[in-house]
Amino acid sequence: MSGDTRRGSVELIPVGEPWEGPYGIAVTGDGAVWFTLVHGAAVGRLDPSGALTRLDLGAGAQPSVVAAANGTDVWVSDTTGGRLLLVGPGPRLLAEAAAPTAGAQPFGVAALYDGTTWFTELAADALGRVGVLGEVDEFPVGREGVMASMIAASGDSLWFTMNAVDALGHVRGGDAAVAVTELPAGSGPVGIAVAEDGAIWAALIGGDALARVGTDGALALHPLGAGAKPHAVAPDATGGVWASLWGADALAHITAAGETARIALPSGSEPHGIAVAPDGTVWAALESGALARLHP
Repeated sequence: MSGDTRRGSVELIPVGEPWEGPYGIAVTGDGAVWFTLVHGAAVGRLDPSGALTRLDLGAGAQPSVVAAANGTDVWVSDTTGGRLLLVGPGPRLLAEAAAPTAGAQPFGVAALYDGTTWFTELAADALGRVGVLGEVDEFPVGREGVMASMIAASGDSLWFTMNAVDALGHVRGGDAAVAVTELPAGSGPVGIAVAEDGAIWAALIGGDALARVGTDGALALHPLGAGAKPHAVAPDATGGVWASLWGADALAHITAAGETARIALPSGSEPHGIAVAPDGTVWAALESGALARLHP
């Protein structure tokens, strides 16, 4: 691993009890930071003034990943509830869409420019799509036992991780056939993002590395050190990415050229979701019960 390790100026903002497990995180255009409490069955919102509100989803809900739907609203996957939730400021529930297959376990979610929303199904080997009128369709990924996890979009092109088979899936144009990029055995990809330069980055939680697929299709691996266990990845404004290192209690920044720097978090933080705001502020959801805010 090239680069350096340093302690940055990280602010911790408690947002729930430690057992509630902040997990997914996203920033909307109005400056609000949204997060899920995966064990607390709730979605939270931190507005630019610092006011904290939450929407309780009821016993049995498992809100996992959150993604900006537009400038004010977010989509949230309720994995055990088998549904996608559209949530707006308040927070309040605006709409919900059920996965057609019982027990599909929706997880990763991404909203496209055309108003459709795509999600992965951990237990159904499929992607789901919520149409602009709320209709839901499913598209098998062509393999069995893949554990489709996170998903990212660039235009109408979709990339997603197949955690259980060490591969990335790519769909050009919504419901087209899935192309596969194979990864080294044991990689266990989870998080995925499209960088500003069009490259695809994936967090290899089993491989202690990030994978980068260039626009020419070339695959490069960027080691992060033994035990790093990167979980999520988010693009910056210059072609690089930020990653949460769940196993190392740290955040990492990797440039497009592969130079790496690490920001230490308190022991036991367990960072999961990560997002970069338009002003460059980095946000991470810590399962220990807080959000981390970093001004690079």
